[in-house]
Amino acid sequence: MARRRAAAIAAPARVPSGIPSRILAGFLILVVLCIIVMAGAAGFFTIHILTEHNDSENVAPASFLLTNYESLSFVDRSGGEHEGWLLHGLKGAPVIILCPAYDSNRSELLSLGAVLQENHFNVYAFNFYGPKTGHSSSNLGGQEVDDLQAAMQTVTKQPDINPHRVGLFGATTGGYAVLATALQSPLVKAFVVDSVYEQPVQMFDAELDQLLGGPGGAFRSLAEMEFRLMSRGPTTPLIRENLSRLQNVPKLFIYGGDTPLLASITQDLYNHAPQPKRLLFVEHSYTAQSSGTEKKEYENQVLTFFLQSLPLRAD
Repeated sequence: MARRRAAAIAAPARVPSGIPSRILAGFLILVVLCIIVMAGAAGFFTIHILTEHNDSENVAPASFLLTNYESLSFVDRSGGEHEGWLLHGLKGAPVIILCPAYDSNRSELLSLGAVLQENHFNVYAFNFYGPKTGHSSSNLGGQEVDDLQAAMQTVTKQPDINPHRVGLFGATTGGYAVLATALQSPLVKAFVVDSVYEQPVQMFDAELDQLLGGPGGAFRSLAEMEFRLMSRGPTTPLIRENLSRLQNVPKLFIYGGDTPLLASITQDLYNHAPQPKRLLFVEHSYTAQSSGTEKKEYENQVLTFFLQSLPLRAD
């Protein structure tokens, strides 16, 4: 009897068969809820990045006491109208087209445009976005390329502009449009890109990291997936594979200490680009600079490059 009683006391209590399955079900529900919350947050950030653009124009040509200019709009392939300013330089001189950066507009390019015009270049600064463009979002690449090509077609048809020699300048999304257009058009004889990238998702990652305050890890992967789904549009060109086409086209690559991810990509593209080329480091990329000595030095570097690489008169 004692042995039976001891055995009965030592026998472990049986766990109800439903508890493990409930724990597993609860865990799975928690995982699903976490994924849903992360997907919702990733979607919010993705939409914010793709729809963010600055329409506030704080300055106009008159702010720089410019008088020899005109408003010139163009229509893109989807029928959207883009506003621009054409600053007139020397008759028959080439035109330098200035492309806005991400979350920027033509007004922020006027300071550089005035410097180039003072040195007799024709200059055109335009907007990727506006009330008549019909664009409510961007795919951070192909759309801007199409817009720049439409702008170039319109500007080179204007009187007193050399239709066969074009210079381009752009930062971030504008820089991507510049690089892709230079690969495709023989009219581009020299260009400057600041904080450029090879694939639109790289620009998305840079903006996402800035919003999050650092790399997002698994969250970034989820956001990238949503970005690819939301940003379907024109096929983006192959940049790295076609850099050899830029042989004999002078190019200046600029990278800033304030955009480490884009700086790394810009240096890598520079390394793979053929000659002639030049690489310039600045503390802040163009859109992050305020008026002052730093911005003036930056604009002088760009001016010097175009004076050396895009003569006012054809050879």
